[in-house]
Amino acid sequence: MNNKDIYYSCVTLIAYEISQWFYNEIHYVWCTPYFDPPSRLNPYNSVPPSSNPRALYWSLMKDVEALDLHSSRINTVRAGIQRGAASRLHQGMIGASQYREILKLIRLAQPANFKPLMLVIPGAPVTAMLNAVTVAQRASLFSEEYIIESLPRNLFDAIEL
Repeated sequence: MNNKDIYYSCVTLIAYEISQWFYNEIHYVWCTPYFDPPSRLNPYNSVPPSSNPRALYWSLMKDVEALDLHSSRINTVRAGIQRGAASRLHQGMIGASQYREILKLIRLAQPANFKPLMLVIPGAPVTAMLNAVTVAQRASLFSEEYIIESLPRNLFDAIEL
């Protein structure tokens, strides 16, 4: 575990809105205590681009700005939101009609709906919620990554860069 006081996560506007509307402002986030891990200013951790909050943000923004209807990044996010909705249905957080509505929203969503947001999460209130990502799931063997399965909206800031 690190000694950092802030965690960062890149999410999309549509994922954020679905969490706000359908999941009672409870968010699922994959985060790291490093905003830009490969930066020369951060010699301690090397989170590759697939889990680097800054890299994810700008990669997604390029696809959104290009209105890329075949973006593999956007398609990956779509699939993740669908898996999340299925999980929330299984947990009883949403009902079948809400699940179908989320699937329809995702199917109809345009690239602009996938605009990235940066979540800035203060460490102290979430320490007990942090689940270390297993070695098999990490983007790199030695990267420091965490999942917060149920992050309340009042415990983070969402910003546009």
